[in-house]
Amino acid sequence: MRKVIFTLPLALMLAAPAALSGTAEVKLSEKEQASFDKIVEGRTAGKPVSCISRNDQKNMRVVGDKYLIYSRTRNAKTVYVNQPHGGCRDVDRHTLVTRRFSGNLCRGEIGLVEDFNSGAFVDSCSFSSFVPYTKTEG
Repeated sequence: MRKVIFTLPLALMLAAPAALSGTAEVKLSEKEQASFDKIVEGRTAGKPVSCISRNDQKNMRVVGDKYLIYSRTRNAKTVYVNQPHGGCRDVDRHTLVTRRFSGNLCRGEIGLVEDFNSGAFVDSCSFSSFVPYTKTEG
């Protein structure tokens, strides 16, 4: 009798409920909060959008387990802040893997956090809406 082990689906089944529940409150350290505040300083939050284009995904910054910040360039006029449901544990130390069938990254999609050293998936993240923060003129 052959024994078959399904590691990826099992990892998704175990991690996805926590990521989708959004019940766990993710807190930032003082240093992480200061980093986030610096990124959005001088910017105004706009209406959340469901998806961002491939061009707006060229630069990603991570602030703690709470925020994923996307932009075209590091000093872009507009950055898109995503606060995954339930956070995105250890994404700052590992690699975020997404599977998309279009160039857009959208709310509700699931990203997997992979430790490339071991090849193991350590968490999953369910994307929320993307909040654009645009530099104010002046």
